[in-house]
Amino acid sequence: MKPKTPGPAGRKAMLCVHELFHSIQGEGPFSGRPAVFLRLSGCVKPYCSFCDTSEALEKGKEFSEEKVLDEILSYKTSLVVITGGEPFLQWQTGLQDLESSLMDQGLEVQYESSGRAGIPENVQGKVVLSPKPGQWPSPEISKRAFALKPLMEEDPEPVLTAIQETGFPPEKIWLMALGASREEQLQRMPLLWETCRKHGYHFCPRLHILVHDRKKGV
Repeated sequence: MKPKTPGPAGRKAMLCVHELFHSIQGEGPFSGRPAVFLRLSGCVKPYCSFCDTSEALEKGKEFSEEKVLDEILSYKTSLVVITGGEPFLQWQTGLQDLESSLMDQGLEVQYESSGRAGIPENVQGKVVLSPKPGQWPSPEISKRAFALKPLMEEDPEPVLTAIQETGFPPEKIWLMALGASREEQLQRMPLLWETCRKHGYHFCPRLHILVHDRKKGV
């Protein structure tokens, strides 16, 4: 087991958690796999006006890294998805320790991040970068990601330009439609389909929205 890095002034590793639940990954390269979702609280200001997890921006409860680990292990699954908010805001205060513990247990770790707080150079899990319209991180940050999972608005040109600037190959792009409701997703899928076909990207339906609409924690 790797030695854990002490927190500031020797503080015990803690995490501010919004929710933890067992579900199926609905987006990106791990889509369709059962997973434990750990949604951490806190995000980078200014907040996105279209955020579909606004309740996680500031509210949360503090738990020790050991307590969070025990809860995750109770679900008996091989994939852990760590999301937010912006999860890497808590890298130094407990998330790095949790990643090490999860990997010591043989679990696969996937991060969902906008990249606005950067991507730690020593992160071991797979970072799926989901940059927000008009708020893409620098190419230096983007290149540390395992895959890109951007949102496409009604006009596809801005996201196509941003993707091109990253230098990511098409097979590393999972393109999604912007919209937090089933109706919005279905309306925008034909254009998304055609855009992915034309440019060689993965067509990425948002399964949890198609199945559960606006329901949270699924």
